Amino acid sequence: MEKIHPETGEILHRDIRPFEFKFRGEKIVVDMPGWYPADNDNGIFTQEDMKIAGEVLRKLKARYEEKIAKNFPAENIAFA
Repeated sequence: MEKIHPETGEILHRDIRPFEFKFRGEKIVVDMPGWYPADNDNGIFTQEDMKIAGEVLRKLKARYEEKIAKNFPAENIAFA
């Protein structure tokens, strides 16, 4: 099955490729399903694909918040 990229006109095929997500200095590479052209990673994603992206970003945010909490414990913070 094929699709046409709406912006570039390239032919897209369903594939799973490594995709790097970044959030505030944290990063993770996951196998991301999507519709990709043969010669680059300029893919498009379905709603189902984006559920994976959402979960990955939630994990990155949690990792970042855990790192911040570890470096700045709440008991060391005073509000004026």
